[in-house]
Amino acid sequence: MDGPAPNPSSNQRATSRGTILVVEDEQLMLCLLKRTFSQQGYEVLTAADGEEAIEVYRSHKEEIDVVLLDIGLPKISGADGFLKMKEEKPDVRVVIASGYLEPQVKVEMLRAGGKHFFSKPYIFHEMIDAVERLLKR
Repeated sequence: MDGPAPNPSSNQRATSRGTILVVEDEQLMLCLLKRTFSQQGYEVLTAADGEEAIEVYRSHKEEIDVVLLDIGLPKISGADGFLKMKEEKPDVRVVIASGYLEPQVKVEMLRAGGKHFFSKPYIFHEMIDAVERLLKR
């Protein structure tokens, strides 16, 4: 009689390095990012558009440590989604990614508290490093 079987989700949570919300509208890239960060020991929540990102963030803002946010999203842009997340939690930590980011939008995102900017295509080890640096702050 060894007792009840351990709950896998609580064991996974105990060893997690943090929780990331990955917001990406390209389904294949969303799956790759989720797998990459999961393999690095992170819990990963996902959203495929700006509207879904805001909903997921509102529901899990206390457990989300970092948001990896694509700017070019359907429904609500990543820039507008970022500002909505800041309304929910002013100290939200966001890594911003984009295929192309207008210089003025980048300035606005920096002023609003964006921490790191990445151009697509993603370089996964750079993304992981950026998330780890944010988590150490």
